[in-house]
Amino acid sequence: MTGRERRAWLVVGSLFTTLFLVFGSGYNTAGVFFTPLLDHFGWTRAQLSLLQTTLALAAGLVVPLVGWLLDRLEARVSLVVANWFGARRGLALGLAMGGTSAGGMVMTLVASRAIEHGGWRDGYLALALPIFVIVIPLVAMTVRTRPAAGAGSTVAEAASALPGLEVSAALRVRSFWLIGLAQFSFAFAASGTNLHAIPYFMGIGYGAARAALLMSLVLGMAGAGKLGMGLLADRIGARRALVLNFVLCTGGMVSLLFAADAAAAAVFLVVYGLTVGAPLTLVPLVMADSLGLRRFGSLSGLLGLFNILGASAGPVVAGRIFDVTGGYAPAFEAFALALVLGAAVTAGCVPLGAAARQEPALVASRAEDVAGA
Repeated sequence: MTGRERRAWLVVGSLFTTLFLVFGSGYNTAGVFFTPLLDHFGWTRAQLSLLQTTLALAAGLVVPLVGWLLDRLEARVSLVVANWFGARRGLALGLAMGGTSAGGMVMTLVASRAIEHGGWRDGYLALALPIFVIVIPLVAMTVRTRPAAGAGSTVAEAASALPGLEVSAALRVRSFWLIGLAQFSFAFAASGTNLHAIPYFMGIGYGAARAALLMSLVLGMAGAGKLGMGLLADRIGARRALVLNFVLCTGGMVSLLFAADAAAAAVFLVVYGLTVGAPLTLVPLVMADSLGLRRFGSLSGLLGLFNILGASAGPVVAGRIFDVTGGYAPAFEAFALALVLGAAVTAGCVPLGAAARQEPALVASRAEDVAGA
């Protein structure tokens, strides 16, 4: 193994740990706190869901700026695996993004135990401490945006030498907007389901501890799904893998409607679990295939806005539907339709070469620019 390869896998390990503690402790544990906060504050479910919406919108304010900076400055917090890997990019992304699900699986149980012991405040404290003690020093020491391109080469110069589209050109190809719709569809369904699944299970007869365990197992399955779908993408292509993933996730979502039956709950656990997190691995791969790596940071920031909008809408829509109808079934049906839409728009994406033929102004690399001058 070369020095660069060792450094690349070190980045993967650091990102796994970071996502385990940050994403796993934050986004993925929200459902555990739902009922305790509901009981404490006496809010409606739609009002309580606004906490997740506010979090998503707050992230949305900085995502485009962070993406733009990542094409110009060295990174300490970001998803940078796409820049470090080529042939095994799916495997590397699957391993790194598995941290979100593994963290959710473990930290959901940690939060549930802390809440049982000392209430929801203790639950939040148990999740926050490792971020300060472990994550911040680890990222500062190990994570870099991309391999060094040579002595004196800046991050911006290294990015400009990579194949891919400039931002203005990417905005003129259909794949950018279709990827954005796929991002929205995934985030809308996943955020709403992940927040409301635990109170839904409790409402159909599961105890609080058993409901938390079910979601912990779902998140554990999601880690395996990210790795498996990443490997599959390396073999059949990211676009096909993402389409298949959306279709399977739709089936898992439908099974949730019948989860009072143990068999249906098991189908949800396995099928939804294996597929709900995989778009976090597959969407960056589709981006790299369709838009290239030249402005990967900037385009990730812009496309992240679609994810933010979906993540903002999903929890509130589900909460409002419950407040009006007294049940979650219409919300889960809407999420299933969103996943079908995600499959359809992903199928419409085209590889970078095809996009370049559609838009003559697109360039593949600095080398081609020089050759054509």
